[in-house]
Amino acid sequence: MPHPFSTRQLLLGGIALLLAGLLAARWISNRGLVSIHAKDLPVGGVIASIARQGNVRLESSLDPSKTVSMDVERVSVAEAVDVLALNADASWRVVYLAAPTKGALEGALATLKGSGTLEDWSTHYYPTPAYAAVGSEAIDPRLLSLRLEGVPASQPDLSALLDEAAQKSGVMTASPKDWTPAVKNLPGTARVGKAIPALVKGARGNVSEFFLLAQRNRRGGGAWSEGGEGSESRPATEQGWRGGGMPTLNPEWAAQRQKARIQLLPASEQAEASREAEERGGLFTKLMSLPPEERGAKMRELSSGSGFFERMADQRILRDAKMSPQQRIQRSLSYLERKAAQQSSPATSPPPPSR
Repeated sequence: MPHPFSTRQLLLGGIALLLAGLLAARWISNRGLVSIHAKDLPVGGVIASIARQGNVRLESSLDPSKTVSMDVERVSVAEAVDVLALNADASWRVVYLAAPTKGALEGALATLKGSGTLEDWSTHYYPTPAYAAVGSEAIDPRLLSLRLEGVPASQPDLSALLDEAAQKSGVMTASPKDWTPAVKNLPGTARVGKAIPALVKGARGNVSEFFLLAQRNRRGGGAWSEGGEGSESRPATEQGWRGGGMPTLNPEWAAQRQKARIQLLPASEQAEASREAEERGGLFTKLMSLPPEERGAKMRELSSGSGFFERMADQRILRDAKMSPQQRIQRSLSYLERKAAQQSSPATSPPPPSR
């Protein structure tokens, strides 16, 4: 029969192990989740807290002393960055820079945080269009499944593959224009956060991954404006992350991207999201094929009795809920001012979406 003291020690030891297990399980379940309760705090401190909790690199060109308010509890790092961007009147994206040296990467980052344009780099960026939004929370493009095909299939160069990756995921990719190594072996299907670094390393290059926050670009708008990931108003291809115009997208790659985004939703939501995505994609393609004067009339017609536009309005309401009350008021006033200005002059298209 064991000594009473030994039994007590065993019991206490078991309780200690149980508590340690519970604490470890809680730490694992919270790993990568972000909680921020900020009231008029410097944005630099909020950025540092998100980066630390989310275990990510978060770069910014915002004034670090600018104050911001936000309140999130145990959300993904992408959702935390999205809420911060909305409340700081900024845009965000995930960036992958590829270069032959680490010094070139750091120089490019400094340029992005300054002028925002990489003059001697091939830059590829395709923001998610508003009509393609899925779910109520921001989607982290690093988590999307990515399969690189290569065009042409025999030893495509790195820049072409980075453009393919950007189109299929929504991340921004860039590499020096004078560095175009051929890639002999493509990485297998993997998440973006693993596939792109493997691709660059296979080309004997260095890669840098980070979230980037910057002041929102007010130029452009329309169908490419979205408040979610990569909420810049225009896509950028070969002209830096502020440049662009409507890019030529590979429709098959765009479809793969939308499918990958839907696969990150809860299983119970995926079938409905797939149906809506097909409906929205077909409608948008039809609208874009119309002449500008007919397009505006058709959009007004659809907006008066279309479930599609009602769902888009619901998405906008969910995004507005992430803003502070003062921002929502200012946004509404700005929208009314733009609408009144447009109604006072001849117009061939509906008022721009409120931002």
